[in-house]
Amino acid sequence: MRYRTKLLIAACLLLAMSLSAAAFSYWGVAQSHRYWIRSRIAHEQLERQLQLSRHSQQLFKAWTDTLLTGLSDRPLGEAYLKKVIESDMSALEELSRRELAIVDPEERRAELAEVHRLAAIRKEYQIALDQLAKVDQLRSRGRPDIAWQNLVELLRGGLDRKLNELIEVAVADETAEVLRIDAAATKLLTRLERISTIHAALALLITLGLAIVLIQGLRAPLAALLHGTRKLAEGDLSYRISVSGKDEFAELGRSFNNMAGDLQDHQKALQDARDNLESIVEERTEELRQANESLRKIDETRRAFFADISHELRTPLTVIRGEGEIALRGRNKRVAEYKHSIERVVEQAKHLSVLVGDLLFIARQGADAAKLKIRPVDVTQLVGSVVGDAKIMAMNKDVGVAFAEETPHETIDADPARLRQLLLILLDNAVRYSHAGGKVVVGLSRQNGTVTIRIADTGVGIPQEDLESVFERFRRAGNAAEVNDEGLGLGLPVAKAIVEAHGGKIELESKVGEGTTVLVSLPEQAEGSRA
Repeated sequence: MRYRTKLLIAACLLLAMSLSAAAFSYWGVAQSHRYWIRSRIAHEQLERQLQLSRHSQQLFKAWTDTLLTGLSDRPLGEAYLKKVIESDMSALEELSRRELAIVDPEERRAELAEVHRLAAIRKEYQIALDQLAKVDQLRSRGRPDIAWQNLVELLRGGLDRKLNELIEVAVADETAEVLRIDAAATKLLTRLERISTIHAALALLITLGLAIVLIQGLRAPLAALLHGTRKLAEGDLSYRISVSGKDEFAELGRSFNNMAGDLQDHQKALQDARDNLESIVEERTEELRQANESLRKIDETRRAFFADISHELRTPLTVIRGEGEIALRGRNKRVAEYKHSIERVVEQAKHLSVLVGDLLFIARQGADAAKLKIRPVDVTQLVGSVVGDAKIMAMNKDVGVAFAEETPHETIDADPARLRQLLLILLDNAVRYSHAGGKVVVGLSRQNGTVTIRIADTGVGIPQEDLESVFERFRRAGNAAEVNDEGLGLGLPVAKAIVEAHGGKIELESKVGEGTTVLVSLPEQAEGSRA
């Protein structure tokens, strides 16, 4: 038998004993509680019946004293005793109802008889009160002698005898019931004690038997395994455990032997590998040094590129802008002749300065140094404003720009200036590479905490082979120059840098000759405010 099966059988036996003990305890507590309630009710009934007997006797005596003395305001007068007897009767009826609700079906008949007896007592009590009331009328009318004579006749006729007999029978029955319930409770406690003792002894014997069986089954195989592990710890990988049987310990012994064999093989392989480890480490070290050198050169090249492009663009821009502003400040010149030209020079210089700033933004974004001024932005309002600007740009090309006015207002955490720049870049591209009579449609949607801006045009489209490269700096689609020879190839890289700096994603879907769709997904909540 497998050791797991033995443990399962032992566990089932212990569980069965626990459940039986719990069930017996629950039954014993329930029975004890029931007998305790029965006993308390029976004692209360007996006490109330004794009080009823005493009070009824006091009532008849009070009537006699009243007729003899003419005094009715004493502490134990008939009015007070009537209230006390009524209280006793009500208490007995309530106790009978409580007892009737908890007795067994075989005891219900006896309890119903008790209820009927209480009803008979109440009836006889009422008859006595009615007779005594007639006597009291005679007394109150000034005929005490006749009232006394009638009372004597009533007492001789057994007015109180039947009531007292009913009460005495009730007292006797209740006394017997109290004794019977107390005896039954004592018997139950004795029985519970005896059964508990037997159950505890059986549980102890079974537990000891199971422990002995399990310990004997564990001792020998554990000793063999312990000896084997000591041998392995001492370095004797050739040691093997003697295995017999099909239980878990036999399987563990076989696994131990297999492990020892594998350790022998691995030790030999480790020794062989150790001989070549030094040369391998030297080779890998040289490869790592070369890789680091290559990365250093790449980084230096990238830094030099950004430094050169910044210097080459900023120097002429500064000269153009400075000359234009000097020309505008001239006093003795005919400003009207060339003011417009100089303003365009200044405007273009500012535009090229923005391009330099965009290029630097791309560089900083690649180095995780892009600075954003995050605040809540109404995307719907911002898109609508930029679409209005795009409509003006598109008028010369006869391109329609549309945005659903009924779009619900969507708010996200973003840099509004950079977001406006992003939209202007995308809408400018859409208009620039659309044919006359084309259409640009802007849409806005929200899903799962992300706001998506969709810009679709009916322009020339982008070849599939250029979809990935258009996000590289100074790279344009192959067919872009055929439509518009302007542009440096910085628009989409800047757009991508802005989107990624916000923790978003930008995607392109395009077919040559049918148009391009740009999808910009921005998170509703910014990862953190960056200044």
